[in-house]
Amino acid sequence: MQARAQPDSNGFISIDCGLPGTTAYVDNTTTLAYAPDAAFTDAGENRNISAEYITPGLARRYHNVRSFPDCARNCYTLRSLTAGNKYLLRAAFMYGNYDGLDRPPFFDLHVGVNFWTTVIVSSSDTAPWQSEAIVVVPDNFVQVCLINTDYGTPFISGLSLRPLKISLYPQVNATQGLVLLTRRNFGEAGDIVVRYPHDPYDRIWLPWFDATMWGRLSTTQDVRIDDTFEAPSKVMPDGHHAS
Repeated sequence: MQARAQPDSNGFISIDCGLPGTTAYVDNTTTLAYAPDAAFTDAGENRNISAEYITPGLARRYHNVRSFPDCARNCYTLRSLTAGNKYLLRAAFMYGNYDGLDRPPFFDLHVGVNFWTTVIVSSSDTAPWQSEAIVVVPDNFVQVCLINTDYGTPFISGLSLRPLKISLYPQVNATQGLVLLTRRNFGEAGDIVVRYPHDPYDRIWLPWFDATMWGRLSTTQDVRIDDTFEAPSKVMPDGHHAS
């Protein structure tokens, strides 16, 4: 499968940052194709995380990173978008002591010239650190940039873009975006992570930490889904899931 720097048939862009070569692969969990990042950036270098952090459950895209030891600002450019449309951006980071220093950095992440978040990872983390933003893109491309703030070398494990219906998340417009705090699954499959294909926008719905803290309700009536967010039926409370 040859990697191309453009969206797939869903409009998705899924990048395995630091993956060498030009060949994409299909993720076993989501069946989405992940492409190497060479077509999206011309800076940085490919590195592998330490073998001790590679566990059976760790997705392939976290086995490697792209690090940026040079320049204060390094960017990925995602193209073939539709100007004025709404998109979800997801960046993922798994330090895994890739540099052998056991000293994870922290640095800033921007969408274009706008601040997105400060990336703070731990050397002891065995799970990826992720951040999401929902934005309206003004052009037919968008840049995601890693900003060196003099606290170590910026790096990234994965970068994804997902198109959204313009009616979703009405708080987001040309001058204001949203950054995800958390997104939880309270449905009958509440002990699993729900994402694509159950959510056509590939939003990630995490299990609630302790479901015993909540009362369990059920109904024979239809559960109305708020079209403002279009939560997938799999994460809704028990009952008849209706659109």
